[in-house]
Amino acid sequence: MIKKKLTKVTTFFLIYLFVFAVADILFSNFIYKQDIQNNCYKYTENFYYLKKNCYAKEKWLKNSLSYSVHTDNNGFRFSGKKNSKNFDKIVTFSGGSFTYGMGMDYNNTFVGMIESSNKELNIINLGLAGYSTSAFNYQLKKLISNKMYPKKIFVALDVLDVSNETSRWGEKIGYEHPVLIKKEVINVENVDKVKEFKRKNFKGSRLLARSVNNFFRYLRFYFTTLEKQPDKSIKTPWGSFLYTNIEDIDKSLWEPLSFEKGILKIKKNIGEISKLAQSINAEFYIIIYPWPDALQYGQNNFNWEEFADNLCLDVSCTKLINLFPDFRNIKENSKNWIREIYIKDDMHLTKFGHKIVSKKILKVGFDQSF
Repeated sequence: MIKKKLTKVTTFFLIYLFVFAVADILFSNFIYKQDIQNNCYKYTENFYYLKKNCYAKEKWLKNSLSYSVHTDNNGFRFSGKKNSKNFDKIVTFSGGSFTYGMGMDYNNTFVGMIESSNKELNIINLGLAGYSTSAFNYQLKKLISNKMYPKKIFVALDVLDVSNETSRWGEKIGYEHPVLIKKEVINVENVDKVKEFKRKNFKGSRLLARSVNNFFRYLRFYFTTLEKQPDKSIKTPWGSFLYTNIEDIDKSLWEPLSFEKGILKIKKNIGEISKLAQSINAEFYIIIYPWPDALQYGQNNFNWEEFADNLCLDVSCTKLINLFPDFRNIKENSKNWIREIYIKDDMHLTKFGHKIVSKKILKVGFDQSF
């Protein structure tokens, strides 16, 4: 008797799986035709950028929720809402993951907030995780070669740029773009036929699994936010040169070049960007902001604010937009400053942190009309 019941249950279960699989294949091919992607990155042998007209649900950071990413027909991250852009009022923002808005939906990033407050502007977000000044320089040159001339150019200079310029990006004959020194990025386009079949024909299953995963992730994230944040920020290897002697830092961060050559590359690229801005009569702004450990442990070994200020003077930038004082003010007046400004155990910004940045940029960089 029990054996017959088990046979019936097994048969019913197999029939259910078969019907569900067929339904999923029909759904995937005739109803939900768009791809389900975890990111919009396009990898080549020694470079990467964003795919054009892409939508993805990204999850890079441990203590943040999944967030939506849309790219336009040029491969730039944007809100996903198509509207007419004024090509006489182009504004560009270059940077790494900070400018890209890692961990946040686009409307909750400082670039998205600025775009929302200036509907008549054509805001172009050139930010991408891992990019640094060599990539910024290349992107702007490519933009101008495509006859897109910004009126305002904003570059977010990050302490991580030093390491990226020494150990991540180099030059190679025959390539206009910078090339990865270490081929640490795999080509995710190379997938076998079985995986390709699953990707194209079982979208319903993947959407269901994603929804369940996001639900439990939200619960975990909610209870994590209730936990008490540590009183001190975590020291990061990439930003530790601000408060630690270079000799005492892991040398691999500056290989195969050196810390000093990384600084020189930043100066060179920023200088070239400034000249490009002058050639098209555009305003050029440098943005700097502190990581949490910089606020906690200071800049006794290398003062990033002084470096950026001198760099702005050397290249004749329009203005330096310094967020250090704004973030210090919050630290001095709030016990929960880390939680307010930064994603837990990370240097990326919360929505509140992005709001601070957007307000400062609007105040300093848009004080004059076009």
